[in-house]
Amino acid sequence: MSRRTAAWFAWSMWATSLALTALSLLLLALNFSHPDVPIYPYWLENILFAVGFSTVGAVIASRSSPKNPIGWLFCAIGLSFGVDHFSAEYAIYTLLAQPGALIGGEAAAWILSWAWILAVGLIVFLVLLFPDGRLPSRRWRWFAWLSLLLTFTGAVWGAFTPGAILSLGQINNPLGVEGLPNVWKLTQTLMLTLIFVSSTSLFMRLRRASGVERQQIKWFTYTGVVASSAALLTYTISEPLGTLWLKWVGYIVMQVALIGMPISM
Repeated sequence: MSRRTAAWFAWSMWATSLALTALSLLLLALNFSHPDVPIYPYWLENILFAVGFSTVGAVIASRSSPKNPIGWLFCAIGLSFGVDHFSAEYAIYTLLAQPGALIGGEAAAWILSWAWILAVGLIVFLVLLFPDGRLPSRRWRWFAWLSLLLTFTGAVWGAFTPGAILSLGQINNPLGVEGLPNVWKLTQTLMLTLIFVSSTSLFMRLRRASGVERQQIKWFTYTGVVASSAALLTYTISEPLGTLWLKWVGYIVMQVALIGMPISM
């Protein structure tokens, strides 16, 4: 792939991410007008990821070698969360706010049931390969393969898990298989843990880096560890404890870190 083709493809992914985000915001506003309809709880995170990561990815992918995976991972993360947010808002609008107004509501809900797992899995590999596109050392190969296996398995299982889809309230998985355990919460905790573990690999890189690369890794390490820790606090630790203030503290810290993560590039 030539650099010109790569730049065109990267900016096309950026434009698609922003278009999906704009449509998602429109649907979010329409869903807000129905007080009895649940609001997608991760809408702010998805906007930050879709806009921030796709923009950084387009800049990197259009200026660096097409073989460097970092820019493409940024682009893919941004686009994935754009798809996730649009799927969630579309499903809520067509199945709860205005049932039957548009077609494909159940398809959108099903896409969200597994696509968010792949999106989070991309973050694991972004952190693991940042900033040169290679693993920190051979010792991390087992973790990379394990992350790939768990991400794929979680996505397949999530696609057929019965019951209410995580974050969509009353909407059930249209392809859920009765008898399978509901694994959405377990999968969410597992994926956040993978991000946290992959963030620790940045400390190994930080010891060997120098100059501009060291500054990039230093800030990316800080934001990655803080964001993953705050996400675990918000979505995993605070819920069993039933501590609302702890959940909100984690949520605010996570939003600040998410804003800083793409800026670190």
